[in-house]
Amino acid sequence: MNSIFVLSYSIILFSILVVLTFYIARQILNSQKLETNVKKLQKNLKQSVYSNDDLYKLGQLYLRKKLFNKALLVFREALICWDLNDKIGIGSLANTIGFTYFKLKKYNFAIYYYKVAVKILPDYLLAFKNLAFVYESLSFFQDASNCYQNCLALDSTNDFFINRLKLIQRQLVLESTTSNK
Repeated sequence: MNSIFVLSYSIILFSILVVLTFYIARQILNSQKLETNVKKLQKNLKQSVYSNDDLYKLGQLYLRKKLFNKALLVFREALICWDLNDKIGIGSLANTIGFTYFKLKKYNFAIYYYKVAVKILPDYLLAFKNLAFVYESLSFFQDASNCYQNCLALDSTNDFFINRLKLIQRQLVLESTTSNK
């Protein structure tokens, strides 16, 4: 009986160690791949052999590494030299810049860039969702409600937007009842 317990314990422990080893090895490989891509793109930038897409990819890699200020510098450079006729690219880049500012807790800048994204692409659902989330985070519930209504105009069956809008509307009712007292 005692040997079965020891054997079971050993098998479980070994299984956990194998899974943990696999996970760590995968993380190391992903990290090395990320670093290789960053170095390659940085090398292209130093040699002035790069495209807007390279700048965008490098900024995305910095985002993944949580180097938000570096990402912003690269995204701004990409924005300066982006083809003005590429509305989808500029809108996506503006949304990404807004997201980066949001991660830095610079909410006014995030709002600005999200608004730029939806101005350029009026049907950009992700930018409306991000804008609504910033407004919600700042307790600007009327603005958040308007953004979620825009989201629902673009995707009327999305349960997430329906539930967020209901929650925001409850918050607005609660605010109006407390302000009337």
